[in-house]
Amino acid sequence: MRPPQRLESLGRMLTYILSHRPDEFGLVLDAQGWLPIKELLRALSEEPGWGFVRRSHLQDAVYLLTPRRFEISANLIRSLPAGAALCRAAESEWPPALLYRAITRKSHAVVAQQGLRPTPDGQLILARNVEMAQRIGQRRDPQAVLVTVQAQAAAAVGSQFYRYGEELFLTTAIPLNFLQVPPCPKEEAKKPAPKPSTPEELRHTTAIPGSVLLDIQGRPVNRSKEQRRKKGPEWKEQARAERRQRRRQPR
Repeated sequence: MRPPQRLESLGRMLTYILSHRPDEFGLVLDAQGWLPIKELLRALSEEPGWGFVRRSHLQDAVYLLTPRRFEISANLIRSLPAGAALCRAAESEWPPALLYRAITRKSHAVVAQQGLRPTPDGQLILARNVEMAQRIGQRRDPQAVLVTVQAQAAAAVGSQFYRYGEELFLTTAIPLNFLQVPPCPKEEAKKPAPKPSTPEELRHTTAIPGSVLLDIQGRPVNRSKEQRRKKGPEWKEQARAERRQRRRQPR
């Protein structure tokens, strides 16, 4: 039974990416032709008409298309036969004057101080043009920061560049003096939060005529009772003594 037309179209698209032009999508295969499925799905989501593709669709392409064209292992996918990918890193090559890479905002300060350092897989992906660099960088950070690499100047002092397809170059690290890095944004000073009022402060708050003061728990404050409580229990005896003394005075 012939697979549905959409599955056949997906198979042709995957063959084009995994065997011929991964660089056109900002992708780089490893030496055995493997590509992380997550990276493939992100690249496909950027293409008009391919945003629907999920891992389940890739699995259908692997197991339903004949002859078998693809292979999945854990979180990786590649074309068959193994090593069939035509796009490979060329020998060390003299690069164009400028190359580009978009970095995450999180790494901006580190790059501004140390330059472009080696990635976990040992290679930095650089693009020939700004648009491709931004496309790759925005997969990791929607507001990626564009860095310009003075590639020929770096090559003149020993940096190695390897062309990958028509759109990309690979290298290991770029010193800071060959980079144009935008200045890091200044962090705004945070204003201290206002201190919450304490019950003691509430007791000394000047009341507006006709208003009712509330304590920290929202209950009305009886200022006369608070004042009497503050004077102590002996205030009653003192008041009686004053009244007796006034009655004894002659009129």
